[in-house]
Amino acid sequence: MNIIPYFPNPGFEIFDGKDFPRWGGKMKFFLRRLKLAYVLEKPCPNAPGSEVAADEATLIKEQIAKWQDDDYLCKNYILERMSNKYYIKCKFAKEIWDTLKAIHLVEAASSKKFLISNYMEFKMVDDQSITEYVQEFQLIANKIAISGIDLDENFHAGAIVSKLPLSWKEYIRELLHKKEDLTLEELLQHFQIEQEI
Repeated sequence: MNIIPYFPNPGFEIFDGKDFPRWGGKMKFFLRRLKLAYVLEKPCPNAPGSEVAADEATLIKEQIAKWQDDDYLCKNYILERMSNKYYIKCKFAKEIWDTLKAIHLVEAASSKKFLISNYMEFKMVDDQSITEYVQEFQLIANKIAISGIDLDENFHAGAIVSKLPLSWKEYIRELLHKKEDLTLEELLQHFQIEQEI
């Protein structure tokens, strides 16, 4: 008779490809509580050789059997909390885990490239207020910072100035001739004053 293992609901959402660090952290915590997470870090012990004493060989075989059982459970707990569209057919839990991490790294790198591209290609035109444009540009900069890329404040302030529309050409010239670098806050104050004039 086959016994079907019971999979308790760990109390968090099914992984659908979004926010792997958050989902992965919860899954790892859940697996640690069940004392199964070690199979994601340690390989299965090697079978004992002929030179190993009989009692030690028995102990190693028990460790192998335990690891295999724990790996089976770990693998199925992970698969149970994944959307069917992300089903990964692998022999061991570690292979599934490493595949998910690799997919996340590729997606995160792609997302960073997209954010950087948006930042570099951002343009301001005369049909909207500068304040609204700066806020929109600042949102992109914040997303870049959240993704783990440091954005120097002086560089960012300079980027904002370089993206001002042609109607601000004279103002840009004045800003560029100032010797000190403006902080983002000072630059925004200058914009508010300039728009009120």
